[in-house]
Amino acid sequence: MRGTTGFNRILASIAIIATVLVVLVSGVLLAENAGHHCDCQEHCPVCSLILQCEQNIKTIGSGLIAVATVIFVAHAMTELVTAFEYQSVQTTLVSQKVRLDS
Repeated sequence: MRGTTGFNRILASIAIIATVLVVLVSGVLLAENAGHHCDCQEHCPVCSLILQCEQNIKTIGSGLIAVATVIFVAHAMTELVTAFEYQSVQTTLVSQKVRLDS
């Protein structure tokens, strides 16, 4: 079980790095091609690249809002649960000091 947690952490780290790289590369490509003007937008590879980069940033941006909301709710729930003090309410004959030699 301990090995799977390490593997899951590695996968999560790779996913975060990939997401950051996609956003950075898309932003750089949009900045480099900001002054691009062409007449035929249907067959222009630069226009399709710009459109794809815009879609990447929009998709990841809306996904980050959902992830931030889930993290906030999970953090609030863990704070709420850890605020309670749990006490054992199990009673046994020994804890009640009942004599068993009748």
